[in-house]
Amino acid sequence: MPTYLITVAGEIPLKSKKTRSRLYYRLIDNIRRRLARRNITLQVAKVIDAKILVETQVEALQELSRVFGVHRVSEVQVLEFRDLGELAKEIASRTIEHVRDRKFAVRVKRSGRHGFTSLDVAREVGALLKPYSKGVDLENPDIEVEVEVRGNKAYLYSNVAMGPGGLPLGSSGRALVLFSGGFDSPVAAWMIAKRGVEVDFLHYVMGSSEVSRQAFSVARKLSEEWLSSYNPRFITVDFTPLIAEIEERIEWSYRQVVLRALMYMVADKIATELGYNTIVTGEALSQASSQTLANLVAVESAVSPRSIILRPLIGFDKEEIIEYSRRIGLYDYSSRVAETCAIAPTHVVTRISSEKLKSLIERLDVRLVERMAGEYRVVDVFSASPEEAVPGYSEEIDSIPGDSIIIDVRSYEEYKRDALPGAIHLSMVDFNNLPRDKPVVLYCTTGGISLLLARELRGKGFKAYSLRGGLARYRAGLEKTR
Repeated sequence: MPTYLITVAGEIPLKSKKTRSRLYYRLIDNIRRRLARRNITLQVAKVIDAKILVETQVEALQELSRVFGVHRVSEVQVLEFRDLGELAKEIASRTIEHVRDRKFAVRVKRSGRHGFTSLDVAREVGALLKPYSKGVDLENPDIEVEVEVRGNKAYLYSNVAMGPGGLPLGSSGRALVLFSGGFDSPVAAWMIAKRGVEVDFLHYVMGSSEVSRQAFSVARKLSEEWLSSYNPRFITVDFTPLIAEIEERIEWSYRQVVLRALMYMVADKIATELGYNTIVTGEALSQASSQTLANLVAVESAVSPRSIILRPLIGFDKEEIIEYSRRIGLYDYSSRVAETCAIAPTHVVTRISSEKLKSLIERLDVRLVERMAGEYRVVDVFSASPEEAVPGYSEEIDSIPGDSIIIDVRSYEEYKRDALPGAIHLSMVDFNNLPRDKPVVLYCTTGGISLLLARELRGKGFKAYSLRGGLARYRAGLEKTR
């Protein structure tokens, strides 16, 4: 039966007795829940001084190293002894093959009362192992024999894995994360979870359902890897009506900042209704024009959210965020998620006053904001499929009917470079003479802009559709069928 000795994050043993006890209980419970999700039974879990001894029926080193609050996990052999000689022989008999023909060092930690010191143990074990090895090298050994002596038991370390540290999930409450699925918001979610906060995901569907399903896949991966001690929720809101409202009533340079304000407004209303008092974002200072200090201050002042806004990435460079994404195993997933928040990616105002922002928001239909905040969808991350989390739109299709009029809504340069056969560019379309009895299929890079245009055309009586997931997904599907 595998046995592990867990070193908890350094701040946990420093807490008050009451808080420390609560954190240890929460950490053990989180370990039990995580292992149970993998069908691994936790046989034993007990606190030994500032560490936790765990026994499982199968190997669980990597699973234990993905639990917040864990600093280090070591697979150990538990040795009982009566004196120094017996202890040294036990250690040597179990490590001879590991040090054979290699340079080694013996590292010993000790707590409790004994008739010997840590150095005595190291010397005795070293003397027994030396004949089988290439000698002792305390500076650059090929292998280390690591032992921890506590009372009348010793723990001989073998495999070691570093944990994330932090505090046990759930020990610091629960928060709602504004989640796009790109690099920033998943890393922000991970960082706030590391501080003991259970997170749920609020995702705004701003275009193609396929992009939002990819975002859900990122949330699923993050949850499977790091959040499996509870059941995170994935909450979606169809934001496309608000985007259309912004594009109709707000000048280009202000659109991005107004969009950010509306995202705060809707999130705050949902958070209040569902009982959250904290909203987490992936904003990093001045990473985008809408995230300058002046704009962030103006947005928060104009919206006056009841929830506190936390920004774990506020001081991070993009390269640092991407490196974190790699470290926590999300890079390959987040890199597939197309950008949908950039509705006005250039010439964005970088300094707006809260008064100006309020006046812009007043142009919008407030009832639409209220409706969007009330029409959210909630699914369990672990049990829902991507299709259940983000249902498709009636305007989206996966293939192009044979008699369709195909319209490319990308830039003209992109159209000239790699348009679909038979497609015409949006700038060439005469909508007054466009047939209303034929399917009109629009496409863009990711399916977001084409979806908005398809809805607009349907409102004018056309049989309009958007190619789900955009051109890249469509061509990938064609490749699979060849």
